[in-house]
Amino acid sequence: MQSPQIESERHEDIQRSAYYLWQQRGCPIGTPEVDWFRAVEQLERQSEPASTRPVLVTAAETIGSTLGSIAGMAASVGGLFHSEETSQSE
Repeated sequence: MQSPQIESERHEDIQRSAYYLWQQRGCPIGTPEVDWFRAVEQLERQSEPASTRPVLVTAAETIGSTLGSIAGMAASVGGLFHSEETSQSE
């Protein structure tokens, strides 16, 4: 069992990471657990010694994270265009 201070720091790290992931996904409503569980997985992977992780797994995670960022930005931009189209058609 870890000390309360370490648990608190871990919780805060997960919270910050989950918030960042949520923002990357365009701030959708009603799915906080998706970002929370992804944050937990990412932090656990980061704490693993690099030598125990296959190189291809690390590369795939990096690519996936980048694609997730791009998808989040695209969703944000798509939402902006959609809002403009909606306001113009009214």
